[in-house]
Amino acid sequence: MDASISGSAWLDVQLPTFPALSEDLAVDVLIVGGGLTGITTAYLMSLEGIRVALVERDRLACADTARTTAHLTYVTDERLHRLAEKFGTEAAVACWKAGELAIDTIEDICKATGADAQFVRVPGHLHTPVGGDPAKHVKDLQRDAELAAQFGFDVTFMDTLAPMQQPAVRFQRQAKFHPRRYLRALLPIIERHGGRIFEKTAFEGISDDAMTARVNGHSISCRYLVIATHNPLMGKRGVLGATLFQTKLSLYTSYVLGARLPAGTLPEALFWDTQDPYEYLRVEAAPDHQWVIFGGSDVKTGQESDTNDVFLRLQARLQTILPRAVVERRWMGQVVETDDGLPFMGENDDREFIATGFCGNGFTFGTLAAMMARDRFLGRENAWQSLFETSRPPFHGGTWRYLRENADFPYYFIRDRLQRVTEELDDVPKGEGRIVNHAGRKVAAYRDAHGAVTLLSNQCTHLRCLVHWNRADSTWDCPCHGSRFRPTGEVLSGPAESPLEKLDA
Repeated sequence: MDASISGSAWLDVQLPTFPALSEDLAVDVLIVGGGLTGITTAYLMSLEGIRVALVERDRLACADTARTTAHLTYVTDERLHRLAEKFGTEAAVACWKAGELAIDTIEDICKATGADAQFVRVPGHLHTPVGGDPAKHVKDLQRDAELAAQFGFDVTFMDTLAPMQQPAVRFQRQAKFHPRRYLRALLPIIERHGGRIFEKTAFEGISDDAMTARVNGHSISCRYLVIATHNPLMGKRGVLGATLFQTKLSLYTSYVLGARLPAGTLPEALFWDTQDPYEYLRVEAAPDHQWVIFGGSDVKTGQESDTNDVFLRLQARLQTILPRAVVERRWMGQVVETDDGLPFMGENDDREFIATGFCGNGFTFGTLAAMMARDRFLGRENAWQSLFETSRPPFHGGTWRYLRENADFPYYFIRDRLQRVTEELDDVPKGEGRIVNHAGRKVAAYRDAHGAVTLLSNQCTHLRCLVHWNRADSTWDCPCHGSRFRPTGEVLSGPAESPLEKLDA
C-alpha cells in the first residue's frame, strides 16, 4: 500500500480545543466519552437545563467517531427476519423504528443548530454479494423485504440492482452526513447552556455512595453518571461485574478505504451486502468526481497477523467491483458486537447509564442512547428501555454464539505465552513495534522515527492477555477483548483503563 495514502477523511475538519480539568466540580450529570454518543447526550441534556460535565481522555470525536463510514440507516446488522425469530415481531419493528427516529433526530438537530453537516437523504441497498451466487442469499433477502413492507417501511425488492448486477432490497429515506461537522455545531450550544467540556481528562473511577468521580486528579460530584466510551469503562460495577458484562461483547476491527471515482459512475446512495462480515459502500458527489467509502473484511481486534495485507486484499476487491476507483485514504474503525445482536443501552447500576454494542449502527444507536439517557435521568418513560436493557442475560443470542466469542480469552492467553520470540531489540525498525526478547523476558518494544525506544510490558492491563503490534495503525492491540494502546502504551480504547506498564531500557 502506498505510504502516502492518508487516514480518515473526517479528521480534515477541525474541532475547537478544550482545557483539561484543573479544579473540583459539582454537576447534575457527568458524561464520560467525547464521541457522538457523549456529545449528543451533553447537547440534549443541556437543552433541558441539566448541568453537565463532558470529559474525554484524548480529543473530542477523534476515536471511533472519526473512524466511522457515516452510514445512517435503520437497517440493523442483525437481519430483520432473524430479529423477528429471536425477539418477536414487535421487538424487531421497535428496533428498526429506533433507527428511523434517530435519523429523524439527527436531521432535526442539523436544522436547529444550522450545522453544515452535509446531511442528505439517500436510499440504502442491501444486496447479494457482487460476484457471488445470488441463489444462496436471495430467499432471505426476499423475506426481509416482505417483512419490512409488512411492518410499514418504505422498501422495494429489486431482481437486479443495476450498479451491482445483483438482487437487492432498496430502503428509502436513509441518510449520510459529515460526523465532525455535525458535532462541531453542538459544542458551543452545550457551553452556552452552562455545560462544561474537558479534553485530555481521564476518568479514574467513582465512589458508589457519594457519587463522586475521580477525574484527572480532581473530583466531580454528580447525581448521575453516563458512560459513553464505545466499550464501557468499569464504573460502579467493579472488576467482577465489568468482566462478566464484557463476556457479552466482542470487538471487531473494520477496514476502510476512501477512493475517487469519475463523476456519474454510481448513484449517490448507500450499499451493503448479505455476507458475514459484509462489504459496504457509501457514494457521494463532489464537484468534478465522486467520492466512495468502501469497507469490510472485519476481524476480531488483535487477531489479524498482518493488517497491511488486509488493506491490500480490500483494495483488490474494490478494484474488482469498481475498476476505475483510485484509493486515496485508508483507516480502521472498531465495531462492538453483542451476544444477541441488540445493543445494550440503559442503567448498568444505580444512577449509572451505559451505551455499547452498536454493531454497524453506531450513529443511529448512539443518538438513541443519548435520548434514552436524558429520559432516564428526568424520569420520563422511553419506549426502548426494556428492549435494550443491560441486564438481559447472556446466551440470549444462542449458547453457541456466546461460547464461540468467549473462547478467544483462554486460547490467546495460553497460546501467546507459549510462542517463541526470536527477535531482539536491534531488530525493531524505526516507526515500528515488535515483541522481542530483552533482559531475559518478552517485552513490547517500539522505536520512533528518531530511533528512540520505548519498552513496555506486553501484558494488556485488562486481563493480562499479550498484545500484538498492529502494523497498519501503529497500535498495540489485545486479541482477547479488543483493548488498543498507542505505540508508547497509553490507552486508545478499552476495556483496559490503564496504560501498558513502562519498563526501564
